[in-house]
Amino acid sequence: MPRDTAFVPALLVLLGGATFFWWIYYRREFAVSSRGLLFVMRLLALGGIVLLLWNPGLGLGSGDAPPRFVLLDRSASMSAGMADGGDVWSHAVARARDLAAPGGTRIVLLGETPESAEPEDLDDVRPSADRSSWLEGLRAAAEAGAREVVLVTDGRLEDPLGGVDLAQALGVAVVVDPLPSAAPNRGISRLTLPADVERGTPLEGRVEVQGSWQGDLVQVAIFVDGDSVTSVSLPAPVDDGVVGAGFRLSSGLAPGVHMVEARLSGSDSYPDDDRRSRLVTVDPEETGVLLVSFKPDWEARFLFPVLSQATGLPARGFLRVGADRFLPIHPGATSPVDEATLARMMRQAELLVAMGVDASVAPLIEGAAAGSGRLLLFPVDADGAALGGVGVGAPLGGEWYVEEPPPSPLAGALGDFELAGLPPLTRVLPVVDDGGGQALGVRLGGAGRPEPAIVLRSPGTRRIAVALARGFWRWGFRDGDPQDRYRRLWSAVGGWMLADEPLSAGPGVRPLESVLPRGEPTRWQGWGYEGDSVRVTVSDPSGQAVMDSVVVVPPSGTFETGPLSPGRYGFESALEADTAVGEFVVESFSGDMLRRPVDPTLLAVDPAAGGAETASRRTRPLRTSSWPYLLVLGLLCGEWTLRRRAGLR
Repeated sequence: MPRDTAFVPALLVLLGGATFFWWIYYRREFAVSSRGLLFVMRLLALGGIVLLLWNPGLGLGSGDAPPRFVLLDRSASMSAGMADGGDVWSHAVARARDLAAPGGTRIVLLGETPESAEPEDLDDVRPSADRSSWLEGLRAAAEAGAREVVLVTDGRLEDPLGGVDLAQALGVAVVVDPLPSAAPNRGISRLTLPADVERGTPLEGRVEVQGSWQGDLVQVAIFVDGDSVTSVSLPAPVDDGVVGAGFRLSSGLAPGVHMVEARLSGSDSYPDDDRRSRLVTVDPEETGVLLVSFKPDWEARFLFPVLSQATGLPARGFLRVGADRFLPIHPGATSPVDEATLARMMRQAELLVAMGVDASVAPLIEGAAAGSGRLLLFPVDADGAALGGVGVGAPLGGEWYVEEPPPSPLAGALGDFELAGLPPLTRVLPVVDDGGGQALGVRLGGAGRPEPAIVLRSPGTRRIAVALARGFWRWGFRDGDPQDRYRRLWSAVGGWMLADEPLSAGPGVRPLESVLPRGEPTRWQGWGYEGDSVRVTVSDPSGQAVMDSVVVVPPSGTFETGPLSPGRYGFESALEADTAVGEFVVESFSGDMLRRPVDPTLLAVDPAAGGAETASRRTRPLRTSSWPYLLVLGLLCGEWTLRRRAGLR
């Protein structure tokens, strides 16, 4: 809150405090001769606290120089080499020491979090931070009383213009100390590969290179599990541009998890962006939830995360975007798959969700549907509904409102299913022969003939749910009760379908991504295990455990553990008799050097140029002085002592 607008709330707090203290000493406490003094001391202490919260500026004397700080960028790009042999960091350290030499100038290191440092400590500091906390460092310096900062950086900052705006708002002058430029650099900005492929299928990927360097061609070597298998030639990028090319690996990869690396041939000024890694699974054994939308609509967008979180199983989702092209929607996947690959996944899925099923796609999924033990079907015509064993007629239009759920396997999970505020459903397929039980009913306009909206069937050991209405996604689209009803309904459907299914994939506690950026916390998903205690073990390639913890999965279903060093890791998550194992990679890649440097003149700030109002901010904040804290503490201690001497508690 700006200080000028905070004056009124501060005054109200003082008036309210004065009234309360007066009531304490003149109405509630025993009358003592020193109560007037005690009242004033407590009120002054409150006034000191309010002033510290308000934090007004104290004017500098005519002979006082405004406090100055040196902000030293220690992000990874500062380690880049130079054409003459040294590195940028050595020049930066020398400049920071020179600037701090006059005395009174403090050094703040810009990394993940700002840190204070002395000039003699810089020999032990390395530029390894994955980001430059430019805004945080500037804010910390201003809070400590800085009215002028000297920024020592190569210009590759996060949100540089945001820092300029903050400096202008705080009235802090920014002077940029230019550093020598690093030698030209090239790096692999992106490596794209599918998360899994079928055995015998060629592995296709794409690599992109960014930067500039001498020569006409760039060579990128492709490694699989440490062995070089092929190389890619690309035209050399110019002026920090980006060039890319595709590649194909042979189909001889054995089933299992393989680490594919792209390595830039040769050397340049910054090696940390010269390789990228991805994990690829050949013939994945894990078969969790598979959602396929043959006629994509909003339902897949809302249903996929609900089933993924409710079941805790590995989940994959695909949208049909062409005759033989299915686009993935699950995290970590980027490459489309064809019908043959999708058919294999459908046969392996523990829970198959087929959406938009009609006569044109019925032959494609008929074999998978017949063999799938758990099938959730969203048909659009009679041929699609027949795959679930339900006979229906032509679709009915209009607005269909849900009625109280009848007795069914879902009734207990749904509980008191509040109907008020639920948007109506549309395009209902009227049942001719359901062959099972109705789990949810609807009426046209809320008063017409009832029709089933969801039918549950249990032929043999299979469990099939058929959704005969469209528009459930409108519940999930609305916050509050409708969204809660949507989650409860489909969580109940998923729970019923998997009630007797053995958890072959183990606990659903696993990293959110198979490839993690370096320096970042490891993020885990535990959807479906909220409140459970799961033992998570992470091991390095030698089998040595680097983390062994028992984690209580929070209500959100996701949690974080500390960052890990770059490398390939195996994990194991265990819950009672269920165990899941897998692998993930922490990349050594840092894209800090691929960020274009900002012109130093754009980072300089002169508060005096903002006029009298901005120049007036060139004061020292009250919180940077020690005397207000000592005064408040002395008043509180003095009041406490005098109260005891006067016989008050």
